[in-house]
Parts: sequence; structure tokens; C-alpha cells
Amino acid sequence: MSTTSLSGRLLLAPLTASIFISGVVRARSETDGPVPQKPENSNSVVQPSASARMSAATGANGANSSEIVVRGLRPRHDAFEEKLRAEQAREVSGTQGDPVKIIENLPGLARAPFGSDQLVLWGAAPEDTRFYVDGVEIPQLFHGSGIRSTVNGDLLQSVALTPGAYGADFGRGIGGMVRLETREFADDRMHANVDVSTLDGSAFVSAPVGERLRVGLAARYGWLDRTLAAVNTANVTDYFAIPRYQDYQAKVQLRLRKKESLDLVMLASADALSQNVLNVDPARNRSLATSNTFERVYLRYRRTLDDGSSVDVVPWIGRDTSHYNAHFGSNPADLDQNSLRWGLRAEHRSHIAAVATLALGIDMAGTRARLSRDGSLTIPAREGDTTVFGQPPGDDTNTDTWSALILNVAPYASLDFDWGPLTLTPGLRFDGYLLEASRSTPRVGQTPSIGQSTLQAEFEPRLSARLRLSQRVALLAAAGLYSQPPAPQDLSAVFGTPTLGPETAMHASLGESIDVTDSLSAVVTGFGRSINHLAARDPAATPKLANALLQSGDGRSYGVQIFLRQRPWRGFFGWVACTISRSERRNTPGSSVRLFDYDEPHVLTVVGSKELGSWKLGVRFRYASGAPRTPVVGAFYDEKDDVFQPVFGAHSSVRLPAFWQLDARVDRSIALNDSTLLNIYLEVLNVTNHSNGEEFSYSSDYTRRGVIAGLPVVGVAGARLEL
Repeated sequence: MSTTSLSGRLLLAPLTASIFISGVVRARSETDGPVPQKPENSNSVVQPSASARMSAATGANGANSSEIVVRGLRPRHDAFEEKLRAEQAREVSGTQGDPVKIIENLPGLARAPFGSDQLVLWGAAPEDTRFYVDGVEIPQLFHGSGIRSTVNGDLLQSVALTPGAYGADFGRGIGGMVRLETREFADDRMHANVDVSTLDGSAFVSAPVGERLRVGLAARYGWLDRTLAAVNTANVTDYFAIPRYQDYQAKVQLRLRKKESLDLVMLASADALSQNVLNVDPARNRSLATSNTFERVYLRYRRTLDDGSSVDVVPWIGRDTSHYNAHFGSNPADLDQNSLRWGLRAEHRSHIAAVATLALGIDMAGTRARLSRDGSLTIPAREGDTTVFGQPPGDDTNTDTWSALILNVAPYASLDFDWGPLTLTPGLRFDGYLLEASRSTPRVGQTPSIGQSTLQAEFEPRLSARLRLSQRVALLAAAGLYSQPPAPQDLSAVFGTPTLGPETAMHASLGESIDVTDSLSAVVTGFGRSINHLAARDPAATPKLANALLQSGDGRSYGVQIFLRQRPWRGFFGWVACTISRSERRNTPGSSVRLFDYDEPHVLTVVGSKELGSWKLGVRFRYASGAPRTPVVGAFYDEKDDVFQPVFGAHSSVRLPAFWQLDARVDRSIALNDSTLLNIYLEVLNVTNHSNGEEFSYSSDYTRRGVIAGLPVVGVAGARLEL
């Protein structure tokens, strides 16, 4: 079977990327004041004190014109957190003008498959990573296919990535987390941005309303499907699910008193994907349609007291919906979920001694989900399932309608000790879970519903430390226990197990940070994660009633990441991010260890930018090992369904071809007047036109195997107007 390529089908697929700007990419802490002269990341050697000195930046190279003093508590951060300023991240190569996508260029992250919005941090499953906006959890960081984030970048102040081993103030996830912080509207005039590309269009406006009130509005609408239709990309949906998406945000900021504010924020996102693969035999036609929406409304009250202590309270409520519909011939698979979600986050931080800061808080969240599922027992596939692209599902089908309640209440405390060169942060989190399912057994006739209710508690101690060996060298360490509740879709009495409890994990990491020069730094981090009580399919041919899933899976991941970063120097800026890791799983204690479906042993990203007056030139190179796959070693004819069925070899014993790609960009900024700036750019993805294998495909009798290739060379132009 010859190699199948997307060339000619995605001639103008507008997946834009951007370049660097001269400026600081990663700041240790975000303030409303001027930008620090030498910004510090979480791995930097120098620690800010209670009265941190911060210099105002007056140019791209960080020249200083004034100095101010900021007094208060030392900003809290996790030991291995990477925090970036949104306005600078948006023009880093590979972000496509979206500051949230900067995380895809950082170490610790596996490359997502083409057309995927999945994040795999330190070998954790995508569904194990949590996303927050101002401490409020959202279900999706990116729209379908991973092209754009679900929160407009113009509304954001910062983006922070923590692959694991984070503090006691966050939980309900055994993977990593991404935190977004919204902007403060600090000045007294109106601002507006308009960004248009072949991918989508977005707009943002902020303005004062009186002396104390500030309002910001943002919106984005995608038109990729129309762009592809305009250039006659026939059959593109054979291999690429076309995203249609939109999102809206609003923020109202009220200044109550000095050092006291109240924010009202509203977030909304919607996206849909559709994919159709036609066949000469109608019984082998395939289709996939998904849609996801979420809304969030929250208040955020913040106050800094005269003694430097702070109070932060965030109540929130929202709604999530998702729909999954797949057909292979006449075999359907439908999964619908509608969830009401709510929560409260509150924290008080204060000095209890000259060298100690105490944080006391509570983190509450609840989900009331109503679900229905109909069709195949094996679609959607679970991690670890033995499948092959294009394989027909089995004819075993069923149906179920159920509801689930998941309530989590988690008080926590942490102490931040700062003894000269040593900073030590012990913490303790107590996660209490109430898990309810509407039915403990499948529905049979008019059998009344008998529900299932479980109370469970998890004690989760955590610790991070930083030892400054010299002005340029520091050692970093962090460890902790973590847990997360089961997914509502796994609490079905037909397709899952209503009695599932929390999954647990232990994280550990150790690193060294070195400032080689004033502008060149290197961070080397070793990490490990052990996961237990994973929900996995019962391997038995006939599982017990209401026990389709067993909580017997476990796994581990470990590796090392290297981050070499060059801060702005003579108009040049860039970094090298390398991750070497291994991730393994097993479904039952007695089964053999296998590779995790998303395991990528080697990931390398190199990005660089050079500023030449009003012109900027940037490049990005990416390399990643191919994901593991289970090979087909034979086939047999199934007379009942009139199809060939594959015979599989050893689980995850082969890999897709390694991925590598070179991207380039040139852009120019034009000042139209004192308050208006126009930026125009030309982006070229996959400059070398390298054919990257994204998936194996087989002939109908499984005697021939080919490779589905990703993007060919693609050129895209765009413009951004700032008023």
C-alpha cells in the first residue's frame, strides 16, 4: 500500500506560527508595576524578598530609567513552574499569535498528534492535566484540533506551566497543570486590538467607565472550514477533522478601596469537529462529529492588608456540554454529557515570623453530570486498547442513561520558610470526595433505580525546596501525593463501574539551575511519577455485572529535561528545550508492563529570533520520537460481518516514524501614528516539505500498511492592528 499524503488536500491549511520579540519571555512573578530588569523564572537563583526591588524596562534590551520598591509577601510559585508574560509569549515562534500555545515549546511536554488538542506532561494522560483561569477550572485549554486556545490571549496577563510536583493549593489532578491569569486594566484610556488571519478573526477592547470601573470584552470566531472550502481542498476530512470554533470573554474590574478589588469575569467557548471517510462499500463509510461548549462566571475578591497579608476569594459556577457521535457503517457510538459545575477557592496569606509565611485555604468543586450513551462498547477507545486506524468496531452494543455527582472539599495549608540561601515550603492538603452514581446496576425493565454513594478521603503531603549554592547556582526539589476523582462517564453501570474511587499518584523531581552568564541560563531537571488505582477495562470476556472497569491499573513515568535559554542579547533571543523520558502502564497487577500510548522518548525544540530594526526573523525546529503502535501481523475473514479482522502482535512494539519539522517567519511592525501599530507577517510551516508520518493505515485485508502524512509546506499571511 503506497504512502497516503495530505499534500494537495491541505494546500493552504492556515496553521500560523509566530516569531520571537526581543524581550523577557519568562518572569518569576507578575505585578502591575514595571517589568523587572532581570526577570526571574521559577528555576532562577535569585529569590525576591518581602521588599523586592524592581526596575522599569525602557527598551528591548532592558535598559533602566527608574527604580521602585514593591512591599508585600513574596509571590507564591511552584518549584518547577514556567511562567511567561502573555504579551511577549504571543510572538514566540509556534504560538500562531496565541500566547497560551507557548507551552508547546517548553520542556516536559510531548508533541501532540497532528490535529489534536492533547497535552501530555511528564508522561501523564491528557485527561489528568488541569487548566485554570484565575484559579477557576475549565475543561478545555484548546479548541478542537489544538489550533487556538479557548481564552483570548488579549485578556491574559500571564501563562504558567507546571508539569508536576506542584503545591498544596491545587489538586484533583494526578498530572500537571496550566494556569492563566487575566489582565488588570490599569490605565485611563481605551485600548483595542483586531487580529485577522485565514485561520480566524478576533477583537478585544477595554475602557474605563468612571473612576473605579474598568471593562474589557474579547471575542474570536474561526473560519478555517470556509478557508479550506474556498481553496477546493477535496477530501480533507478523510484525515483531518475540520474545527469550527468561537469564544467570548468579558471582565468587569471594580476598585473598591486602596489595595482592594472585585472582578466579575465571564468565559464562553464552543467548538465542533466533523470528519467523513467515504468508501465504495457504504457499509464501510465512517463519520465522526464532536461538539464541546463551556461557560464560566466567577467573582474574584482580592485585598492586601496594611501588614502585607492578603485575602483572595473566588466563587464560580458554570456549565459544560459535550457530544460525541461516531459511525462505522451502521454501527453507532453516541456519548452525550451535560454538567453543572460550581466551586469556591479562598486563601489567606500572612507573615507569622520574619522568615515564614503561612497560607491557609479551601478549594471546593462540585459536578452534577447527566449522561447518555448508546452503541459500541469499545468506542470511544480508552488508553491501552488494542486498535488500528480504520478497524470496524465489534457488533456488541448497549445503551445507558445515568447521572453522577462528584463533590470535593479540600482544606489546605502551606508554610513558606526563607532562611537565607534555603527556601523550604511544606504543605498539606486534605481531599474529601463524595461520589454518587444514579444506578449501581444496569436498568432492567421497570427495575427501580438504586444509587451508589461513596465517601473517601486522601491526605496529600507536599514539599518543595530551593538551595542557593552561589549567586549563579541553585538546587531545586519537589515531591508530593496527588489524587483525582473518576470521570462521570466511567460511573455508568453498563459501560463502566459505579463504585470507582479516586486515582492516586506520587510526584518527585530534582533539578539544578545555572546562570551561565547574565543572559544565558540552563536548567536540568530529573522527574518521576508513579500512578495507582487507574481505571482500566476488565480483560475478561464476560466482565461481572456493573464492573466493566477495574481500578487495578498502575503506571510510571520518569526522565530528564534540559532547558537552555538565551535572554535578549544584541537583538537575539532563543532557547533549546529537550526532554528524554519513558512512560509505562499495566491494566492489572499480573499483566505485563507496556508502553503508554503517548510515550515519546525524545522531544527536542529549538527556537530563535533576531530583531533587525522594524523587521523580525524567527525559526523553530522540532523533533519527536514516533508514538507507539501495536502492529498487525495477520488477519482472518469474519463471515458474519463480511470483513477481515486483524491479528495483533506484541502491544506497542512498533513506533510511528519520528517527526521533525522546520518553521520560519518574517514580520514587520509599522507605526501608523503615536497610538496605532500594524504588524504584518508571512509564516512558512514545514519549510523543507518533509513528509511526517502521523498514523499507520492498512488495506481492507490488512496485508499492506501505509503511512498517513501530515502537513506539506504551507505559507500563511496575517495582520494585527493595535489601537
